[in-house]
Amino acid sequence: MPGGWTVSFVSTGLRAPMERRERTWLRSFLHLDARADSTVPLRDIERQEDTVLRALELFDDQPGVVLADEVGMGKTYEALGVLAARLHVLPDARALILTPGPDLNTKWSKELRAFCDTSRPMYRGFAGQSKTASTLAELVAATRETRITIAPVNIFAGSRSLADQAWLLSLWADAQGLAGNQVAAIFRRYREGAVARVDVEQQAFLDTFEWSVIRPHVREALKRHKQRAGEGSLDALWKSEEYDGFANQRWVDDALMDLRFRLVGQLIPDFDLLIVDEAHKLKNVDSVRATGVRTVFEGRFDKALFLTATPFQLSVDELKQVLSLFALARSAPADLMEQAQRLLDDVGDYKQAYNELERVWSQADEAVVSDFGALFARDPQLVEEPADASLRAVVLCARRLLSLKTERIEPGFRRWMIRSLREDKRVYRRSHRPRLRAQGGAGVPFMLYERFIAELFRGKSRTHKAAVQINMVSSYGAAREGALLSSERQALPDGDAEAYRGLLRSVVGELRVEQGGHPKVDHVVRDALEAVARDEKTLIFCARIETLRELKRRIEAEWEHHLLERWRKVFPAASHGDIFEHELDGKRVDGHHSRLRDRFGRAQDALYLALRERYTGTLLEGVVVEGAHLELVIERANGLLRQQRVSKTQAERMDWSLVKRCVEQAVALFVRDGVLAGDVDPEVLRRLTDARFVALGFDLVADDVEDSAEGDRTPSWTIDAGDAALVLRREHLWSYLKGALFEVPPELRVRTVERLASYLVARNVPFLPELLAFAKEQGVDVEAVESRALSSVVDRFWTTPRGRPWFELLKRFLIYAGKLDEERRREVLDDAVRAGALVRHTVEGESRERLREAFNTPLYPMVLVANEVMQEGLDLHHHCRRVVHHDLAWNPAQLEQRVGRVDRLGSLVQRLRARQPDTTLDVHLPLIANTIDERLERTVRLRERWLEFLLGAAPRIEEYGLADDPLKPLPDAFAQALRVELGPVAKARLPDG
Repeated sequence: MPGGWTVSFVSTGLRAPMERRERTWLRSFLHLDARADSTVPLRDIERQEDTVLRALELFDDQPGVVLADEVGMGKTYEALGVLAARLHVLPDARALILTPGPDLNTKWSKELRAFCDTSRPMYRGFAGQSKTASTLAELVAATRETRITIAPVNIFAGSRSLADQAWLLSLWADAQGLAGNQVAAIFRRYREGAVARVDVEQQAFLDTFEWSVIRPHVREALKRHKQRAGEGSLDALWKSEEYDGFANQRWVDDALMDLRFRLVGQLIPDFDLLIVDEAHKLKNVDSVRATGVRTVFEGRFDKALFLTATPFQLSVDELKQVLSLFALARSAPADLMEQAQRLLDDVGDYKQAYNELERVWSQADEAVVSDFGALFARDPQLVEEPADASLRAVVLCARRLLSLKTERIEPGFRRWMIRSLREDKRVYRRSHRPRLRAQGGAGVPFMLYERFIAELFRGKSRTHKAAVQINMVSSYGAAREGALLSSERQALPDGDAEAYRGLLRSVVGELRVEQGGHPKVDHVVRDALEAVARDEKTLIFCARIETLRELKRRIEAEWEHHLLERWRKVFPAASHGDIFEHELDGKRVDGHHSRLRDRFGRAQDALYLALRERYTGTLLEGVVVEGAHLELVIERANGLLRQQRVSKTQAERMDWSLVKRCVEQAVALFVRDGVLAGDVDPEVLRRLTDARFVALGFDLVADDVEDSAEGDRTPSWTIDAGDAALVLRREHLWSYLKGALFEVPPELRVRTVERLASYLVARNVPFLPELLAFAKEQGVDVEAVESRALSSVVDRFWTTPRGRPWFELLKRFLIYAGKLDEERRREVLDDAVRAGALVRHTVEGESRERLREAFNTPLYPMVLVANEVMQEGLDLHHHCRRVVHHDLAWNPAQLEQRVGRVDRLGSLVQRLRARQPDTTLDVHLPLIANTIDERLERTVRLRERWLEFLLGAAPRIEEYGLADDPLKPLPDAFAQALRVELGPVAKARLPDG
């Protein structure tokens, strides 16, 4: 092969039996195309299928493949496609999926379930075949019981219990045949006697596995511990230092950790396929989790599939650590790491050649640039030797670079990696880099900060000054809470540094969040709220926790003011206390909002009907109730009412939930009996005529959304014609949405309506002031609202200019929810819809998965303020196309990962561009002028060139050039020729034999 490459892999690959391994074969059992629709084009499905085929082809000759598609292009589906193909051919094979954390376990479980979704199955073979694990014990148990195990990689870095340490040390001592007094001496020294020897045959390993399970594996685990851990083993420690060595707790802990992992590695079965999600998390070879993965899985798997959009981030050497995990595979050749090193050496030559081209190109004038473009057009191999010395220098560098790319770099990378790019992302991504300035009084803290930093430099302080500066450009809160200002124990050099710190503490301490003044915080808050006004969601990333909290508080405070102004359009003289619920002298005082909200949710008020589904307008469509039939319905409804046994309140006061269901059941019974004509779905009719319907509602279960209180009283009131007319009104919110409601499972129909009704009247949602403004225009007295009058206005509201946006919002939600399975839909209804918060943020204890589900709906939250825990592995793209990098990162891969949360297959921006091609994905990088922000941005942009160029993008020398003056762009044809093609171009392979 070019560049000295040789193939020395033992082929243990998977071959398709009897057929060519191509798309036709793949689609015989795997149906990724079941997802092809307007949001996920068929061309992307076919690219993913090609990726699966290419990965299988690479597995024929080597132990591992890196799936390195740019973020959001479906690596999870591709990986599951590869897994499906291997399980299809090897029915007894096992697989392990390692995820970055517990939340990603949930995501992978959902994706496996989605593959088996009966409505659009992609691969039925995953059904009932997977388990998740959250501890090492669960990992061992799951891998022994099921074909597919999902586990977070952090289980290898979890706490090591004293019970485990005592058990492992006892196991080793028993194996050494040490006498009782010798073992006692060892335990006295280890952790100063905090643990005691145990009987390993009586006490379970990992509090789970009995000795009968462990015993067959002990000898091999101890042997591997002694051989592989070498000088770090308990054997080496005992040999070199005897008893005293066990006083070194760190050394013993590390040795016990190795023994623990060796034993776990013996307990788990062999895997056909190891899938590692976000594999770059393991690039730090010395981390506990990377050590655990190496130790446990060495020689336990045949093939490895690593998923990462950023196989290297700051240095291409990081790729070596990813590839080193392939060396753990049973099928790995002995010289794998030597081959990987040759690839990295080639990359070094390539980067050197590119830098030389950049230097020569920067000296080229317009004529040389033009001549080179013409020469490459007629001689793309650059064989010709130009007479002009300046042009000859360019050609020499270009020829070397092109040769390295073609003969060494591209073949080398393609052996290990498959990477697809978003070819048009530079077209639709729009970057906004506003330069903000702290002017007037707002500039004082920044000037003081600069003086403070200057004094630290002058005094040669060991403080990490960049981190200190980033705090200040993030928020006053981050500066205030940072170690340098908050710590009294931080020793500063002699001079004025301490004086500046004291002054800065005083100034920043007075600048609380409610006052504003920080240029970046003010800008981001204003920008996010302007987006809310346009019904656009915003994803904000910031690394400083105090900034995260500050942004949330500021946005909430500004939104509260905005809501008050909207209410004042209805009640011009109202104060905050007049509108919103508050406490006075320890008692709750209702305002306009809470009083009206409660009326819409209270069954004793006719307004209750306004936001509920009335089935005669939806499920009983076409059934006409009038004249004599109306009288029969009222009589039958009252008969049903008298059969109910209810609470004291329901017995004494009209309950509109009972009115509604009695009338609806009366109509349904007459339809069933042929008294009323109508073509009604048999399942609907069964539910509406069920004896439990009046008490429990359409879902026919006792729950927290629609069941009536049980009691021993009979209602004392009756239903009249006016009451029935409200229930039988055909035009209302849900009759307009009956098409979208059709996709809601019967078991979730009531819950969906109830949750959305509650959402509309939530405090932070401006539906009620908008409705009242419309009602006021219609002549309704909004000071003393009469229920029936407002109810009829509500029913008309949805088709008016004021109401249409709310109707469209609910419709979008129903369409979105219709694509979720029942479990996920229930989660969304009971968390996201119920919360009604305009802004949410990543705080300790809040599940990333819950935040993801909430933000992906078209409802609130409209703003998600996230730190690094949300920047990888999650899709947040369904209704957001705006990302704000409030805090920049030194690493361009991190910024790309952030944007990738909303730039994915089926994203909002893709759907909008199908109708409006000029739609953009907006990326905001607010920078405070003349601060570390600008240095950060320059550094990131320079690092980004290698991340993109080596992984398949055309070089943009004019954008990333290092010359003082902007460089002229390379000829497009030459730039394209330099692209490293890593796409899934697979060859059909014939089966063996």
